Amino acid sequence: MLPFNVEISARSAEGDAVTDVPKAFKRQHRLSRVAGWLNHTTRNWSIAKKIGFGYTLSVSVAVLGTTVGLVIGDYHHGKAQKQQAITNQQHQLLSQIENAVGSVRAHPQRLVAVLGESIWFDYEKTKFLGGVNQINNLLTEFDQFIETYPTSLAADTQASKQLLKRYRANTVAYAASTKTLWQQLNPANLQATDVPSAQRQLLTALTEKKYLVINVEFDRLSENLARLKQVAEVQQAQATNGLRDAESLRLKIIVGSMLLSVAIAVLLAIATSQAIVKPLQALNQVARAVVSESNFNLRSSITTLDEVGSLATSLNQLVEWVGEYTHELELARQTLEQRVVERTQALTEALNEIKQTQTQLIQSEKMSSLGQLVSGIAHEINNPVNFIYGNLKHTDTYIHDLLQLIQSYRQHYPQPVLPVQEEIEAIDLDFLIEDVPKLISSMQMGAERIRQIVLSLRNFSRLDEAEMKPVDIHEGLDNTLLILNNRLTREVQVIKQYGDLALVYCYPAQLNQVFMNILANAIDALHEVKKAAPNFSPQIRIQTEQVDAGTIRVAIQDNGLGISPEIKAKLFDPFFTTKAVGKGTGLGLSICYQIVEKHQGRIEVISEPGQGAEFVILLPIPDLYTAE
Repeated sequence: MLPFNVEISARSAEGDAVTDVPKAFKRQHRLSRVAGWLNHTTRNWSIAKKIGFGYTLSVSVAVLGTTVGLVIGDYHHGKAQKQQAITNQQHQLLSQIENAVGSVRAHPQRLVAVLGESIWFDYEKTKFLGGVNQINNLLTEFDQFIETYPTSLAADTQASKQLLKRYRANTVAYAASTKTLWQQLNPANLQATDVPSAQRQLLTALTEKKYLVINVEFDRLSENLARLKQVAEVQQAQATNGLRDAESLRLKIIVGSMLLSVAIAVLLAIATSQAIVKPLQALNQVARAVVSESNFNLRSSITTLDEVGSLATSLNQLVEWVGEYTHELELARQTLEQRVVERTQALTEALNEIKQTQTQLIQSEKMSSLGQLVSGIAHEINNPVNFIYGNLKHTDTYIHDLLQLIQSYRQHYPQPVLPVQEEIEAIDLDFLIEDVPKLISSMQMGAERIRQIVLSLRNFSRLDEAEMKPVDIHEGLDNTLLILNNRLTREVQVIKQYGDLALVYCYPAQLNQVFMNILANAIDALHEVKKAAPNFSPQIRIQTEQVDAGTIRVAIQDNGLGISPEIKAKLFDPFFTTKAVGKGTGLGLSICYQIVEKHQGRIEVISEPGQGAEFVILLPIPDLYTAE
């Protein structure tokens, strides 16, 4: 329904009766009548029909107004363009006539320079005749222009035709006189000695009366032509200004018509949209009131028979049904909320258990695989190393005996035969006697070092120790450092400050895993700082002490950048990591926390940004701790 209701009131001043109705009042009254008619007409229309009517009317008005503006503007613009083209053509013809006459009149002066040169003389003749033809053609063209545009000339038609006639007659006389002059000069038989005489004859002929009359006539015609040309230039400027004004007028007409059309279209569109929006707003207010106040007794009034009316009817039915079901839903919601809370709590606990179990299974599988690999490698290395280490002792004894024998030979036979003496000098026997014991000693030290590494690998994996047992914590720390030796390099300084500790009743492999994760994280952090600051000196400090009769303390501290409070709060969360994708799983510290907690100990982090990080592990000792 279109909202065209207009209130009309008129009050007389100081009780005087209104004797004359203003024009604005009449116009408002007419608009009110139109609005009332539209309101009555569209009351029973559907929304689609209202929208179609409104937009069709709006687009029609806009297109019609813009088209009318374009047509009027194009008419004035085309008229101005035509006038400018006529003035340009007139000015161009006058300029061409003036230039052609000037070129022809310069012909006698050019003949003076080419006398005695028959080729150039013929060239000038040909050029003169061409100029005369050009003048005649231009005069004919201008004559046609006068016939075509008699009302657009710089001068009246008769004066223009008279000027052309005089130009044509004077050109013919000038051409005839020039041809006579050519015959008198007889350039074909002219010798070099006759050139000065011919030049004087030519100059004398140019001062004769007939030539003077023709030139004077040309001068008069040129003055008339110049005045005509000035008038033509004024016309040309006026035509240009007219074209500019026409273009401006066309633009104003187009813009004005478009703005007017758009304004009318917008008003119609607003009126049409309001016819649809107002009932919807009323319906929306009822719906909002029902929702905000939970008042299911509210109903929407039905004022139209279109889709909005149908929607209002449906909404009233829906509100009634919702009111009936709301009470039942409230009772069901209260019961359901209690069940959801109970089930959510149970699911949360189960999910946490699953995550912890999954984490432990993954890490256990990894450590089991690593332990089997390390144990196998240690076993394979241990057999040949034991063989080498066991035979080195016998080798040392045999070589010692051989050296003793050589010394005995040298004492009893100080002067050996010449071949033996040469061989002694060739092999440098004295150096061999001195160096061989050193080689054997070095080989023994290397074999012993390999045996220690193999023993550390076996102690670190501890696959044969699945039960809890008393363990020396220092041995686990040293074995872990030995495993990480290739990552420590010479750049990272490790400072050990071991105290006197009692044995700890624990799972050795699991505690070694805790030390491994913490030390590996410290090494990674120090390497990152070293990359950014080459002069940085990385350092890891390991301190152990017995806090009291029932607890030992293991502190692993680095001098890196430290840990921010935000990150420190999440360090032991599963799957939380600050490393790049592919370089960390976020399980290491979470597993460390679970292992320490399993041993009835606790792990703490002491760190400030820029002050490094310290991980403190507190573990019970056997006197106060019994296995489960």
